[in-house]
Amino acid sequence: MLHELLTQPWWTYDPQTTGTWGHVYRWFNLFEGTVWFVFAGLVIHRWRRHRKSSLEPVYALTFLLFGLTDFREASAQSAGLVIMKAIILSGLFGLRQRVMHAYGDRRNIY
Repeated sequence: MLHELLTQPWWTYDPQTTGTWGHVYRWFNLFEGTVWFVFAGLVIHRWRRHRKSSLEPVYALTFLLFGLTDFREASAQSAGLVIMKAIILSGLFGLRQRVMHAYGDRRNIY
């Protein structure tokens, strides 16, 4: 029962039956996933230049994971996916706090 609750999709993308909102939702998630990948690239680029925090590669990987969940969400959404996104997002916030502490600049967006 719990397995089904976590894995059964609430919404799936079907181009034949999806309305306007479904198409917008799908394209927004594809765009958002791409943005998270860009942030991951920016973090790796910054780490290569400065190497102030050994956590930055993990931070970049967490951005990539969050982006992957958005790409998945573009096709289907489920309780398990939402829970996974919440866990990854909380990890992003925690890592951001620790990485930004190493830089001493909290104004940086990534």
